Amino acid sequence: MWKRLLLRQADALAQDQIAKGLVECFFPAGQILPAADADALNATVAAYCRQIPALAPALQGLLQGVEWLHFAQHGERFSRASVEERQQFLQQLGGSAFAGPLLHALTIPWRAAWVLDEQNQRGAGNRPSVRVPTELERQRWQQQITHVEDLEPLTELEADVVVIGTGAGGAAAAYELARAGCAVVILEEGNYYDRRDFTGKPSEMIPRLYRASGATLALGNAVIPVPVGRCVGGTTTINSGTCLRTPAATLRDWCAQGLNSMSEEALAPWFEGVEEVLQVQRAERRYVGPIGEVIQRGANALGMREAEPLMRNAVGCDGQGVCQFGCPTDAKQSTNVSYIPRALERGAYLFTGVRAEALLKAGTQVLGVEAVGRNQAQEVRRLRIRAGRVIVAAGTFFTPQWLANNGVRNPWLGRNLSIHPAGAVTGRFDGLDFQNTRTIPQGFGVADLLEDGILFEGGTPPFAAHGLLNPFVGADFVDFTEHYQQTAWFGFMIKDESRGRVSKGLHPDVPWIRYSMNQRDFRKFLRGIELLSRMLLRVGAEYVHLPGLRRFPKIYSEKELDRVLQARLRPHHFAISAYHPLGTARVAPSAKLGVCDEGHRVFGWQGLYVMDGASLPSSLGANPQVTIMALAARAAAGLANEILAG
Repeated sequence: MWKRLLLRQADALAQDQIAKGLVECFFPAGQILPAADADALNATVAAYCRQIPALAPALQGLLQGVEWLHFAQHGERFSRASVEERQQFLQQLGGSAFAGPLLHALTIPWRAAWVLDEQNQRGAGNRPSVRVPTELERQRWQQQITHVEDLEPLTELEADVVVIGTGAGGAAAAYELARAGCAVVILEEGNYYDRRDFTGKPSEMIPRLYRASGATLALGNAVIPVPVGRCVGGTTTINSGTCLRTPAATLRDWCAQGLNSMSEEALAPWFEGVEEVLQVQRAERRYVGPIGEVIQRGANALGMREAEPLMRNAVGCDGQGVCQFGCPTDAKQSTNVSYIPRALERGAYLFTGVRAEALLKAGTQVLGVEAVGRNQAQEVRRLRIRAGRVIVAAGTFFTPQWLANNGVRNPWLGRNLSIHPAGAVTGRFDGLDFQNTRTIPQGFGVADLLEDGILFEGGTPPFAAHGLLNPFVGADFVDFTEHYQQTAWFGFMIKDESRGRVSKGLHPDVPWIRYSMNQRDFRKFLRGIELLSRMLLRVGAEYVHLPGLRRFPKIYSEKELDRVLQARLRPHHFAISAYHPLGTARVAPSAKLGVCDEGHRVFGWQGLYVMDGASLPSSLGANPQVTIMALAARAAAGLANEILAG
């Protein structure tokens, strides 16, 4: 009964006069794009509501709030007011510190429908949809992959090692063990996808490749999205491909903490091995696009000289612009096309669609793992692997939960979370075409302030995100969105000293992540905002926009910027994101200081290891995938030697 009621509410929303009035004011005709068709847009939002039944009553409640708030202020319902009156009212709401975020939340479904419309995307100069092959030659190593659909109700196996996870750490560890001759079974909760699946369409790829459709949030003095992958390849499948070694200062700090095996000299051969597998080289200038030239001139104007294309794992990249949605050409050497195939070629077995649940053990001696999945008929399938060693590489958010659920007790477990908080600045250049969606989203960087904990890197989002992050209302919203190709996006991240923690949430896909940025980190964040804004203004930006900062939507000069930075600013005023969660099961000299020893063995356990971002001792200040892979490969090689010697 409730489901029928919610579906009726969704259908009613398509005909709602308040919604039609909202669309009419929010999406007028711009210089490039036509005015929105209210009926068509409302029908799309109604379809969203049928997919997410709880959405319809929430939107109805917010729409009624707009209706009666207008009545309270002007003596007339919003839906009956003139277009001009409604536009003025929405502009007033949008500029309010309290009502602005609510209006932003209310309009997300309509804005999403508008920016995902293919005609609007073409009108804004987006590259046409990615062409994916219909057929690919089947490789011999693919015979080593078994999906949950092909499992019996109970399957039992024996192996030397079970690896949980196929991201940067798990994949590198599995390859190192398999090439040494160990019997390796790899478990992946997500599915295996190839080029035929990577369409580049956010509406298709985000639910397919991202855990919880990207809704992984850190909560504290700001709400910070920290998206992670769930597929073969993990987050390497959806990252930007940037490959940097651990900064020397970070390695010196680790050695000072007593981790003497993590010196620059000791890790150099492991970095080289990773870079060889990933074919790391600098991004090609022609595919970096005009943003590289603009940022280089801006950085030079501020006296910075370390501005150059970034090191990436994408030989043959042709700038498709959809790195975050799986590489459609296989140029990006994410682990689904690099380490995992190499491990399978050497005899490892991969099971997909199964979640590792129980650690088989006798006291603190590991005996194996039991994993569970469901086929399309929702029938339970169990996979039991007997093995004396288990490597947990489920990621920084999920590895500590898995260990805790299986009896590991350590005060550091789930703590010590660092995330590299990231910010962005946009600059409007009416005379330039930045070729967004035709270039590498993150292909250029400025490293002059690396020692100070600030690293500038490209950060061009897809058109859909450009529109959804847009805080403007009505004509200003359309103007900002449709000039995507004239907008320079660039970002930065900070090496954070703040620390958070992660624990079990209300849903298995959504952990409870607590993280608040301390004052020292926020000062670094503001310095990144300031310098990046000055870079863009000094090379001719008409104005800069600081995503999230509603009080100052457009900044036209450095004097205005100075006034903005003198205001009372807090982390929650900015749109902060993060992509590098680390440290929740850290390697340390003793159990009093961390969860694992320098060989990545969990303290107090026999045969239990952590080899992923969770095991890193601290924040890096640089993109972490090369570090995670190098440390995992080194630890796995040590484990392989033990197995073969035994």
